[in-house]
Amino acid sequence: MADTLTCLHFLSAEHFTSGADIAASLGVSRASVSTALASAEDYGITLTRRTGAGYRLSAPIDWLDRAQVLAALPEGSRIDVDIVQRTDSTNRRLLAAPVHARALVAEWQDGGRGRLGRRWLAQLGGSMMFSLAWRFEGGTASLSGLSLAVGAIVADALRDTGVQLKWPNDLLLDGAKVGGILIEIAGDAMGPTDAVIGIGLNLIAPAAVTDQACAGLADHGAIPERNVLLARLLAALERGLNEFTVHGFAPFKPRWEAFSAWHGQQVELIAPDGSRRAGTLAGLADDGSLRLATDAGELVVHTGDLSLRRTEPAR
Repeated sequence: MADTLTCLHFLSAEHFTSGADIAASLGVSRASVSTALASAEDYGITLTRRTGAGYRLSAPIDWLDRAQVLAALPEGSRIDVDIVQRTDSTNRRLLAAPVHARALVAEWQDGGRGRLGRRWLAQLGGSMMFSLAWRFEGGTASLSGLSLAVGAIVADALRDTGVQLKWPNDLLLDGAKVGGILIEIAGDAMGPTDAVIGIGLNLIAPAAVTDQACAGLADHGAIPERNVLLARLLAALERGLNEFTVHGFAPFKPRWEAFSAWHGQQVELIAPDGSRRAGTLAGLADDGSLRLATDAGELVVHTGDLSLRRTEPAR
């Protein structure tokens, strides 16, 4: 049976392509192609169908290309890139067999997830979904603040878009979520430690309804094509992770705070049990913990298993 993503590769926004031609190229029946393309909307793709002419994309799909990404990386980069059409989770795949400096990128993830197990929603060709494996010779204790350092690295690489950071690992654009970071660790307490850094980024805001406002970089001006953007992010991560290996979180703390979306504003922390704590966002501690100024004094929050919300000041 024909696969939807494979069939979509044959289509263009400039002209119609017949189902018969796709079927002949793939060695399947026209009915199989028709069934596969009937699922295009599940990936956020709209098709125009015309009897006797075939199928046309309503908008072009910016497909990823390994050769283009590698060519756009700086000379001397050790990053290796593997692009797959679809997978359950790039983090899960890399965590099963981590290789230092290997990036796994997916056009589509069936089981992509964010913090607290939330599902990551995406649109084919309108998202960036990738993971990068990185080996640290030290133990897990040496990775304190890593997720925030990665946030600062990514925000700086996207500086021209106006992206900001929400503790502990969300990327915001005008207050709406445009991306997220999920880091998973494997290794010995004394080292070495393999970190798999998963990043999801919306270029186009997903159409699916979620429990929070979502944004896309394209909503706020032109963005580079996906292969160039991916190379930019990977190059920034390579530089930043090498720096983190030597210096730890310390040099990234002021960088993260410079991109903090709600610094000095009133916020509320909501625990899994529903309890709430309110205060003013005061920045980060040296280990990346959140500092919250409250009526009872400063509160340092170490766990990320909380929801952070901005609140309106009392009148």
